Amino acid sequence: MKKIINICLILLLTLSFSCTDSLEEVNVDPNTFPSAGDPQVLSAAIAYMGYIVDQDLNYEESMLWSQYYTWGIGVSIGNEERYVSAGGDFNGYWQRAYANCLTDLNYITKNSSSAAYRGIANVLKAYLFQGLVDHFGDIPFTEAISGAIEDGSILTPNSDSAEAVIYPGLVAMLDEALSDLALAEDDVVGEDDFIYQGDASKWIKFANSLKLRVLMRTSEVNAQGSAVQALISNGTFIETVDDMPFIPFSGSTGDQNPMFARAEFGVGMFYFASNASLNLLESLNDPRAEVLYTKATTGTFAGNLRGIDQGTIDDEPFTAPASDYSMASEYAYSATNPAILMSPWEVWFLRAEADARYNTSDDAETAFTTAIELNFDYMEVDDAASYISSLNFAGATTLDDKLDLIGIQKWISLNGTQEDEGWIETRRFDRPASRIFTDGIFQTPPLSVLPSGSFPAAWLYPESERSLNPNALPQRQITDAIFWDN
Repeated sequence: MKKIINICLILLLTLSFSCTDSLEEVNVDPNTFPSAGDPQVLSAAIAYMGYIVDQDLNYEESMLWSQYYTWGIGVSIGNEERYVSAGGDFNGYWQRAYANCLTDLNYITKNSSSAAYRGIANVLKAYLFQGLVDHFGDIPFTEAISGAIEDGSILTPNSDSAEAVIYPGLVAMLDEALSDLALAEDDVVGEDDFIYQGDASKWIKFANSLKLRVLMRTSEVNAQGSAVQALISNGTFIETVDDMPFIPFSGSTGDQNPMFARAEFGVGMFYFASNASLNLLESLNDPRAEVLYTKATTGTFAGNLRGIDQGTIDDEPFTAPASDYSMASEYAYSATNPAILMSPWEVWFLRAEADARYNTSDDAETAFTTAIELNFDYMEVDDAASYISSLNFAGATTLDDKLDLIGIQKWISLNGTQEDEGWIETRRFDRPASRIFTDGIFQTPPLSVLPSGSFPAAWLYPESERSLNPNALPQRQITDAIFWDN
């Protein structure tokens, strides 16, 4: 019996090796790529970015800490509303940014032979790294995503100085992207680019706009006037909704806006309009209030907007229906809402501020007006001209007066689409010369663990990073300001 088995094995081996194909050729599946190409890697990175932007960033902490919303009824008040944070709260954002998005994008910038793909990937890398810096401060940058053998096998990266290393590095990264995009080949990138479908001219506008954001972010601590002047004079920017970079969602199962999907997976969107936001909108007679928030449909306030003071849900009747209050509208909360990376109104506000501070080739009043008009148009609100006239930007005679107007209108305009950027900009515009948010607009939640008038300024380092990386920085307090925030 053993002889028969041995003979059969010998015959099988003989037949195998007598074939013209080698073992390597036989084991290649013609229907499977041995490794992912640029299109597959880029589309995966962009898909993860959609989740990061509208779930990890715009939802919960940023939505509450920007004081667009406050905790709703029916459940115990959450830690976010009380400014209680733990490092584990931010594990997901850190992991998805580094291990998913940045790893994919870094693969493209290091390996792609296409200038178009490299340029796009570097723009998105700069976007992600700036987000990490603006929430955490000093982070791994030069040694980040270098775990592969060819990259040095750095599995426990050190952090870099946000001010001295990372922010200048972001400018260099965007300049590299702009150089590649200027050489980008036509018809190389297509539908795998969910944002611009490979339109290099729009990616250049995005890169310049993001570079302007980076340069302007440090204006209160490290003015970049000459660099801003040169950029405004020579660059093209996101100027209209047609230029706007966003990640679309159809609303069908598996392709819903991440904020909507995450909330509906749980108890739904139960946050109420914060009076910090509503009071200001109503004091300005701002018609956008009725687009940002729903009107109460029951109770004594039926047919009207009704918010509550920040963090005071425990003072409301526990059995009161949510319909007694104003909540997020479909403009702010919908299965089909896109994840907006940068809006044209954000960019025009940056240009208004740039001219006010540095006397660029723009006109501050025109840029300020254009920003508000574009936001009104996007929200389908009429008569922007009358509203803008009531603000009297021309009557602002000092830089601080102009900055106050820009900061407040920017905060309003980012509501519903870029809540996280709204929170970031409240920290920057709340400056020593004018504490417009922390000493005027914002309300201290009664159950806050911070002193009255004190508000979060940063996110805690993720517990996963501090547990797994011996070179991770010591934990901070949420009141520790990022370097550009004073």
